[in-house]
Amino acid sequence: MRELARACEMSAGALYHYFGSKEEILYSIINSATSQQAGDMEDYANELTALSPTMALVELMGKFYEWHDDNQDITLFTYQETKNLPGNAQRNIFDSEARILTVFEKLLTRGVEEGEFDIDDPRLIAHDIVVLGHAWALRRWHLRKHWTFQTYLKEQTDAMLRTIAVDNNVGVASTQRKELSK
Repeated sequence: MRELARACEMSAGALYHYFGSKEEILYSIINSATSQQAGDMEDYANELTALSPTMALVELMGKFYEWHDDNQDITLFTYQETKNLPGNAQRNIFDSEARILTVFEKLLTRGVEEGEFDIDDPRLIAHDIVVLGHAWALRRWHLRKHWTFQTYLKEQTDAMLRTIAVDNNVGVASTQRKELSK
């Protein structure tokens, strides 16, 4: 706390006025990021309801992955530091993550109901999508040596669509062409 106070150019006493412990600071940083991201993803998913499930998934994956590209350090920090939070704080962070999973799960379920996706367990596929988005930030040290962000996003989106789409020959480019021709 003394080091943090010094970095903030304030006294430790002043810092303790706002935060009672190091864990409270960690929680504040992580909770702010995860709850903001969850809200943004929920809002964006609501904007995509007029699109086909396939096109909405392409857009939503893009938005989610872009967030993790823009916020790589907080993604890594969240993975590293959530374990140091007390149980109730961890649950709040996990609740925000669950909100994001729910956004993807609902969209995947809609895709199954509308006959675009062939998925037995949308919840598991939602987890896969989220983990692949996190992977860009968590494994950036290696991934950036081989792929640009745009290439990574396209390859992951195409692989997901080939896995879940009823038409297994679908990809980002063909999906966008089909959507534009409607």
